[in-house]
Amino acid sequence: MSWLNFLEKWIEKGFKFLKQPKLFLYFDPSETYHVRNVVNQGNVPGFFCHLMIKNNGKEIARNCRGRVIEVAVRDKNGNFVRHPLFSNPFVLKWAHEDDFNPIDVENDLPRRLDFCYSIQSIPNALIFFTPQKPNGNLTIYPPGTYRVKVRIDTENAKAIDGYFNINFSGQWNQISISEA
Repeated sequence: MSWLNFLEKWIEKGFKFLKQPKLFLYFDPSETYHVRNVVNQGNVPGFFCHLMIKNNGKEIARNCRGRVIEVAVRDKNGNFVRHPLFSNPFVLKWAHEDDFNPIDVENDLPRRLDFCYSIQSIPNALIFFTPQKPNGNLTIYPPGTYRVKVRIDTENAKAIDGYFNINFSGQWNQISISEA
């Protein structure tokens, strides 16, 4: 391969890198806490929390999905340890979508990812947006302080991880989230 061919390929790879999607995962309190009635739970109020994903690249991020990779709970010594209810990573649902399928994220158009919620009719229950288990049961986390690792991946860019603290007091409308 000639020096000129090498240089052309190097420049081509550089432009491809500059254009590729660059995902950013964050929490914005003004965009992510919502109260609404839950139809399939008898129309009782629910408190919903979202994470935000933004694509700062030039190209559309294809087939993005969010997954919870790890759930840890603060123990009595103040350390975070893997929560015994967490067994495997699970897919999160994109806000305003009917299913758990991946979506495309356009550049400079933030999207909400459904993260967790609590509803008035189930006291002391923190629930993550997951596909329900085959038996229809949800995994319910009790009040506590959690550290959750979320991964966003896409077919045409590098996956990113974010860590978030959830403080759940046990009151259905008292969930506080911060970046860890």
